[in-house]
Amino acid sequence: MKKKVAVSVLVLVLSLFINSSSSAQAFDDGANIISLGFGLPPSKRIQDDFVYNYNYDYKLKNYGTAVLKYERGLHKYFGIGLNLEYSASRQTYKYASAADPQNYQYLYDVKNKTIAGYVRFNGHLPVGQKLDFYGGVGLGYSDEIRNYKDTNPAIKDPERNQKKSVFDFDYQITAGARFMIKDHVGMFFEIGKATTICQLGLAFKI
Repeated sequence: MKKKVAVSVLVLVLSLFINSSSSAQAFDDGANIISLGFGLPPSKRIQDDFVYNYNYDYKLKNYGTAVLKYERGLHKYFGIGLNLEYSASRQTYKYASAADPQNYQYLYDVKNKTIAGYVRFNGHLPVGQKLDFYGGVGLGYSDEIRNYKDTNPAIKDPERNQKKSVFDFDYQITAGARFMIKDHVGMFFEIGKATTICQLGLAFKI
């Protein structure tokens, strides 16, 4: 009788342990993950290549890329989500007339920003309660906005003093890992073809 009770208790304890372990995976069916991150290095999309002669005092302020992600677990190994990204930079330089560079100096100012959104499809390989390896693709659109300003009154090109927006289809292919520091708070790292080469930040499991 005692042996039967001991076996029953052991089976109950093992079943509870297995169920608690499976429900506490780093990623699982029904999981909701919100991630806040930053992209590095700064996106090349928001940089212009200045090829003008007689320019100097070049300044670039690149504010990088802010990233907001949401993902819903459809299965232990699959998830779907949404990525939102925002990049910004500002470039200025002075350029001078080839005929009289000392007396004719003007300022060229470009403010760039990119706003992008993607629907993400990810495959996951969770390793226990702490670690989750994943990779996937994102399909969406990006809006690249540039504000040009040129103080040279001789320049008649309308594109040198206007706001220009390019809305276009875009995609992502990345791989990454998420490490849960606590049950509901972790860190993530991704690398691949995206707005930036790599992204890192905090992840929250809700």
